[in-house]
Amino acid sequence: MSASKPSLLRLLLPLLVLLLLGVFLLKGLWLDPKKLPSALIGKPIPRATLPVLALQGPEARLVKITDVNTLQTIDALKGQPWVLNVFASWCQACLVEHPHWLDIAQRQHIRLVGLAYKDQLEDTRQWLAQHGNPYDLILIDQTGDFGIELGVYGVPETFLMSSNNVVLHKQVGPIEPDYVQTVVGPTLEAVHEPQ
Repeated sequence: MSASKPSLLRLLLPLLVLLLLGVFLLKGLWLDPKKLPSALIGKPIPRATLPVLALQGPEARLVKITDVNTLQTIDALKGQPWVLNVFASWCQACLVEHPHWLDIAQRQHIRLVGLAYKDQLEDTRQWLAQHGNPYDLILIDQTGDFGIELGVYGVPETFLMSSNNVVLHKQVGPIEPDYVQTVVGPTLEAVHEPQ
């Protein structure tokens, strides 16, 4: 008996698999890495009670929080739209967007809440003293547990919240100078939230 010829399907199957893989990889080239999907969009931000960073010394005048033992619940932030910016002193990309946050804070466009992510408290304090503090409130997530609940991939990341603490938008990476005009304004307008 002679050896039978391999079936046509057996020959074409590897080619089909390679073709499908190629299409999948090519599609990825056109995706915007700043628009990573978030399971939280349209859902309430996870509930948490986090410590507040109290600044001491010359930088204390830059913050409204002075009580070292203060804890802040996420629920207490309800009432008006706000932005949560996840940052760290060790984050080089955070330096890129930081001047934009300072400008936004100076113009008082929207309430800014910082989340010091996996950072040492003294390093965060020194970083803010050196570069300026745009935040109305700075929450601390030294362990990264709250960041995990948020689905943080890395820093910086920014979450736009409704007045009811619903996540409206998530940005991975540094914001652009026109973040308020291109993201905050149109997003809040689309869901009928006052800015």
